[in-house]
Amino acid sequence: MMTFSLPDGARLIDAQTGIGLDHHAINNKLEQWKMLLVGYGGKRIILTADSSINWVLADLACLTANIMLTPLPTYLSESQRAAVLDALQPDLWLSDHDIEDVHCSLLEEFDGMLLYRRSVTRNVAVPAGTQKITFTSGSTGSPKGVCLSERSQLDVALALKARVEHICNGQPRHLCLLPLPTLLENIAGIYAPLLSGGEVMIAADPLRGFSGSRLTEPQAMLALISKTQPKSLIVVPELLKMLIAAAQHGWKVPASLEFIAVGGAYVSAGTLQKASALGLPVYQGYGLSECGSVVALSDVMPSDAGDSVGLPLACRDVQIIDGELVVNTPFLGYLGDAGSASSQVFTGDLAQWTEQGGLRILGRRKNLLINSFGRNISPEWVESVLTDSGSVQQAIVLGEAQPYCSALLYAPPAVTDTELATAVQRANDILPDYARVIAYHRLHEPFSTAQGTLTDNGRLRRSVITQHYRSIISELYSQQFDVTGEKYELLSVSA
Repeated sequence: MMTFSLPDGARLIDAQTGIGLDHHAINNKLEQWKMLLVGYGGKRIILTADSSINWVLADLACLTANIMLTPLPTYLSESQRAAVLDALQPDLWLSDHDIEDVHCSLLEEFDGMLLYRRSVTRNVAVPAGTQKITFTSGSTGSPKGVCLSERSQLDVALALKARVEHICNGQPRHLCLLPLPTLLENIAGIYAPLLSGGEVMIAADPLRGFSGSRLTEPQAMLALISKTQPKSLIVVPELLKMLIAAAQHGWKVPASLEFIAVGGAYVSAGTLQKASALGLPVYQGYGLSECGSVVALSDVMPSDAGDSVGLPLACRDVQIIDGELVVNTPFLGYLGDAGSASSQVFTGDLAQWTEQGGLRILGRRKNLLINSFGRNISPEWVESVLTDSGSVQQAIVLGEAQPYCSALLYAPPAVTDTELATAVQRANDILPDYARVIAYHRLHEPFSTAQGTLTDNGRLRRSVITQHYRSIISELYSQQFDVTGEKYELLSVSA
């Protein structure tokens, strides 16, 4: 068993009050939490609470006591939560709000958290060595439980500690922007900075501008960043776009910022370079839950990194097999799927090595489009060219078994139809003929998690989108165009 040992300087800070716990106080609190959870015989604990210092303490207590913990986002639907409870069969439930569940009975309140006993209705097999189960939203919205060992999590945290320490000056000062059940924030935003003897600042959803899974008050997040003056942040692409837009409209980027990690979905080199030019020190990473979150992380500025996600972490041995990125690491498996354990994780992502030995992610294998001329097209590639235009905020590119590519595009209301058409034309000037967008439809509202068209980390739910907009997509292919020559007519299809 590995040891999570807090060095001098490690602190947890309430971002609203500025009051926090030093490493002695954290250790004392952890002992109290462990006595509580072990005393009640907790074997499978579920945690549903807003981001707080107590959330972190409960998580660390389970990690250091090797108690299996399942942290859940508070914004899961009732059906999603019911599916998790049925699959997991937890015996204890920690929450910062009252739980109405016929299987639950309140044991006690501790440090503002309510601890419930939950009756187990059936036995569930869990892979040996599982310390944490992180539930992804799944491509169809059904939560999928990824089983992780203590070793897998701490390997990544320690490798990140080493990778980031030579970028940031002195001890880390990290502000958690993503919900804490997000594995990336959990490991890279809490474990790694604490193991470096740094400060971790925690803020509840309203202070960060969140409502459920959505950022509804960007100004609140910007004010929080300005107030706390962090050295590091972790963001998903949508949050990065918000920071870029804010900086373009006068928000003063804190001089304290030294490292902003972006992950969860593809970000183009153009977007990274734009962020860097505005004073946002953004470094792209790549990972997936099955590998304990981060697999690779760039440690050079975007101007040097290009579209690379950087070198693999020291704890991760990777290779490319038939174009697909494969991580050679023990995977315990998925909850309820006894045959899913493996010694290798086939990521499903197409990748290649850069000349500098870094990784370049080309897109999802399953998303690969093969047009009716037999040409392979990664939609993420075309989408990144479109969104790099500055006019297109969101794009999904289509064209499987079709003679040309089409797209659904969202642009802010301030962008005129003429400006949007010009942006598409300029993107096409960059692209080869077979990847050009010949027809497109302008959406009146963006893709979102609330709509079900985006995952929690900002990835397009392609199957949901194509089903939802099937009549519009059909219209995009209702006419035929000459796409083999240099000249063609660009078609904008209105609903």
